[in-house]
Amino acid sequence: MEPTQLTLHRLQDITDGFSEGRKLGQGAYGKVYRGEDKNGEVAVKLLHNVGPELNDEEFKNEFDNLKKLKHPNIMKLIGYCYQTQHKCMEYNGKSIFAEHTYRALCLEYLHNGSLQNFLSGILMLHFTL
Repeated sequence: MEPTQLTLHRLQDITDGFSEGRKLGQGAYGKVYRGEDKNGEVAVKLLHNVGPELNDEEFKNEFDNLKKLKHPNIMKLIGYCYQTQHKCMEYNGKSIFAEHTYRALCLEYLHNGSLQNFLSGILMLHFTL
C-alpha cells in the first residue's frame, strides 16, 4: 500500500495542534507526536524547518527509505505531508509574506514505547545474563 498524502490541517487535527501533551519525543531533525483518528493511533514525525535545501533532502531520503521497508517487525510509513504556507510577518519594519514548509511523516504507532527503549532493554538484558 502506498503512503497517503495528508494535509497539515488533518495532522493538526489528530495531534491536537501538535500539543505538548501528544509529544512522544524529539531528535535532531524533528519532533514526534501521537495522533489519533477513527482508524487508530499513529506517530507523526514533524521535521524542523531549518533550511529548504537541507530539509528537502532529509525528507526525501527518509521518505524513500521508509517507503522501501517491507518487514512485519518494522513500523510502516502510512502517510506524509509536504505543504507550504505563506505567513505575513514583519521584516525591517515592513510586512512581508514568508514561506513556511511543513514536512511530516505518519507512521504506525508503537504501543509499547519507543524502539530505542525497546532495544536498550534488550541490550541491558543481554549484558546482564
